[in-house]
Amino acid sequence: MPTVKEIATILEKLAPLELAEKWDNVGLQVGRFDREVSGLVLALDLTTAVLKEAQQLEANLIVTHHPLIFKPLNYLRFDRPGGEVWEQLLTGNFSIYTLHTNFDRSADGLNQYLAEQLKLEKTAPVEEGVEEYLKLVVFVPEEAIDQVFTALTNAGAGWVGKYSHCTFRMAGVGTFLPREGTTPYLGEQGVVEYVNEIRLETIIPARNKKRVIGALLAAHPYEEVAYDLYPVAQATGRAGLGRVGVLPTEMLFEKFLAYVKNLFNGEPLRWGGYQRDRVKKVAVLGGSGGKFIHQAKQKGAELLITSDLGYHDFLLAEQIGLTLVEIGHHTMEAIGLQRIKEYLEQDPLLTKEFQQRIYISQSKIKPYNLF
Repeated sequence: MPTVKEIATILEKLAPLELAEKWDNVGLQVGRFDREVSGLVLALDLTTAVLKEAQQLEANLIVTHHPLIFKPLNYLRFDRPGGEVWEQLLTGNFSIYTLHTNFDRSADGLNQYLAEQLKLEKTAPVEEGVEEYLKLVVFVPEEAIDQVFTALTNAGAGWVGKYSHCTFRMAGVGTFLPREGTTPYLGEQGVVEYVNEIRLETIIPARNKKRVIGALLAAHPYEEVAYDLYPVAQATGRAGLGRVGVLPTEMLFEKFLAYVKNLFNGEPLRWGGYQRDRVKKVAVLGGSGGKFIHQAKQKGAELLITSDLGYHDFLLAEQIGLTLVEIGHHTMEAIGLQRIKEYLEQDPLLTKEFQQRIYISQSKIKPYNLF
């Protein structure tokens, strides 16, 4: 069975921790990384019902979207609201891992999945994010260039948007003089060596630095590898909050509402703002999206689908010519659990046996009822 650390490593490829908002609390919240995982339950929130469900499924790792711990704890009182959850956690040998705003912002996370479910095309973030990148330059003897290139790209180097294996090569001559105590790949001690080399350049996310450099050093034939790293600031192009895109064909507004309602299993919709007959360009933002009304409009959206809208949000949208469609917070975000499940099931490190031990919680997620 995989360990919590191995599962976390996979999840952090989908949703890098550094993409989370500064106020957020993501990653491992309860438990230990070296614990073997008997089964995994995906849930929107950690509740006593989810814990009971995990026990019945014999799953000891629960991955939630909303963090259990948002603020520092002053005490752990089992007789206070929320205390029953902690009591069961401390006696149940569970590990709790959270993907929140890092999953919202990631290139293939919640908002991208919502856009795909809506069949939006030519998508871009409503609010773009900037991820730290590094330019890697390494000098490789001609005969080893293919093995180094393969090692770097397999480790995650060379991605620009949806293009992979992005590199640049330039031929030149390198020199070195092996000193006493060296075991040179080429040449001999005490003699200056002239070698036909390739200058290989590529780009890597800073979060992948350790893995990529490790792969480089393992694949490069030289005893001492000459390489440079330069910081660059580059917009990810796909990472960021929300998505805006176009429908395959323009739709009548009422037909579009029915389409959205059906997609979210008949969840009641509330709409307002600017009234229109047809819709083509749509923005979607999982969770509380009222503060992104202006950004959605600036991106050319005619309509924004989001949650937790207030009275003044609808007034503002009407004034600027944007239509708002509101869906329950829980409904919009719970759909993203399927994306996480699919991502885990596609990872070759997880056996078929374990993939069958990945569950989406069936516990009640709606914290209110409609009368």
